[in-house]
Amino acid sequence: MKRKVFASAMAALMTASALVGCSSGTNPDAGNTGTAPVVVELPEMTGPVTVELWHYMSGKQQETLQAIVDEFNATNDMNITVSAIPQGKVNDMNKKVIAASQSNTLPAIINVYPDLATGLINEGKIYDMGAFAAHPEVGILPDLQNDFVEAFISEVAQWEEGKLYGMPMTKSTEVIYVNKTLLEKIGYTVEDIQGMTMEKLAEVSKASKEQLGIPGFGFDSGSNGFISTLKEEGMNFVELDGTINVDNEWVRTYMDFYKEQVQNGYFRTPGEDGFLSGPFSNQQMLMYQGSSAGASFIDTNGQFELVAVEPAYFEGKDKAVIQQGGSLFITNDVSLQEQYGAYEFIKFATNTENTAKFAAATGYLPVRKSAAQTETITSILADPNAAFATVYPVAQLALQYAYYTPAINNAQSARNTIQEKFEAYVTGNIADMDTFIQESVSEVGTSIQRQ
Repeated sequence: MKRKVFASAMAALMTASALVGCSSGTNPDAGNTGTAPVVVELPEMTGPVTVELWHYMSGKQQETLQAIVDEFNATNDMNITVSAIPQGKVNDMNKKVIAASQSNTLPAIINVYPDLATGLINEGKIYDMGAFAAHPEVGILPDLQNDFVEAFISEVAQWEEGKLYGMPMTKSTEVIYVNKTLLEKIGYTVEDIQGMTMEKLAEVSKASKEQLGIPGFGFDSGSNGFISTLKEEGMNFVELDGTINVDNEWVRTYMDFYKEQVQNGYFRTPGEDGFLSGPFSNQQMLMYQGSSAGASFIDTNGQFELVAVEPAYFEGKDKAVIQQGGSLFITNDVSLQEQYGAYEFIKFATNTENTAKFAAATGYLPVRKSAAQTETITSILADPNAAFATVYPVAQLALQYAYYTPAINNAQSARNTIQEKFEAYVTGNIADMDTFIQESVSEVGTSIQRQ
């Protein structure tokens, strides 16, 4: 399905590219709802143009983004200046974006998750950059078709056929982090757990509990575990039409499987630790599944060897690995010159070299396949002590099975609900399946209906 969505989006953009010209077009209409990008004339860039970018990055991420911004400002020949302004954490950023949208004061670029973008798209607040992307002079259509990671582009092209509402930048997937030293102590090798089923994972986790006295596995994000397992059966947690896929036999089967493992002490949830990187670093668990961008939070203290393997899947089911993260969206609250300037910056920030630099510095994944051949990536992969070198090859394999969740209204609230219910059920705080299903459906339904 992912490849069909990607192929459909790219085919529509290819059709649109035949309509896009540099001299015969018209300016885009913010309220356009057609099925192909509007014919667009490149604006005259004769005067200085300032492009404001709001983002939720901090620390090394913000530092690396600012370096890319500084290079663009110093090297572009169109008199474009980008001003990158941090807006706090994701929730803080979302609140400010919503407030700015209501007052028609959005900046040129916002770095947000697709669920927030959905409401803005429905309100005509997000610019379709498909016309720029397919333009014969400044477009990157061949790169979108052949170089960008398919799952990343499919996600930002999911709303309307032929439209490209965003570009990926801060993207990740999930891997299983493994304490190789302890794994070998209980009689298993890394080869034993590569491409493993959930049944194999339970077997190894049982051995960990019995021989080492520690749980063998846990999901850093219970919601990701729930949603991905549902996807193995070909279902989305919540469909774009609002259908909630929680009340079915597959949910009953795998939730009882997880509960049994947790009750036996073979699996665990983050609980009061918040995240599993802490207990894993302290060798209080053998493995955990978490974001490929989270390797920097693991500290082996020189006490064990860290390796990573692909997420496990249930016997007879499809492999499914979540991809997630924010993307860059251009808004309709600014001039066409600012929109074009924003596009040129986004194109620069996501080129092969810059996506490689951003990934190597932050732990996020490159959004282009060609990044793997850059010196930036090859040099870090040659460093046996680099966590990125451990994670990156495995994450690239996992991306073959990557999917994105439909960008429904208030998706984060719905995820928070299923995270809470998932952990409550497997730990026994919700005693029976019917209660789990009833509460999940009711509360998720309320979340996605809230404006």
